[in-house]
Amino acid sequence: MKTGKIVLPNAIMLGQVSEFLGEGHSVVIMTKGQSMSPFIRGERDSVELLRRPSVEVGDIVLAQISPGHYVLHRVNAIKEDKVRLKGDGNLDGTEACTMQDICGTAVAILKPGDRRIDCFAPRWKRRFRRWVAAPRIVRRIVLGFYRRIKFL
Repeated sequence: MKTGKIVLPNAIMLGQVSEFLGEGHSVVIMTKGQSMSPFIRGERDSVELLRRPSVEVGDIVLAQISPGHYVLHRVNAIKEDKVRLKGDGNLDGTEACTMQDICGTAVAILKPGDRRIDCFAPRWKRRFRRWVAAPRIVRRIVLGFYRRIKFL
């Protein structure tokens, strides 16, 4: 018997994911898009999410930025209850939400071949800090190169 792939609209699927996280479950989702490149590759890598009591700058979170519109991006800044999000592959664009809009935090990135990257490992956090600290032109060149060779 042949099994098929079920595709649901993000608003429905991620709304259900948000409910599961709210109930204390761990959820693994396949990623889409390139906004988290080069660290997370869309349609190849998966992310394990959990609901965590606190969120810090540098965490990767699933957040609802408007009704039915969810993003998996990194926390760029926190000021009181306001949170600014930005994809690692986005040079300029950011999103805003509140702490209550954060559905869950990525605890692991699951790569092909059963490779699991702990999102809270010091080595992983250092890589992210170096990426953010790199001049915009360097990130632009690396992203352009990465997007052109990724399918080789």
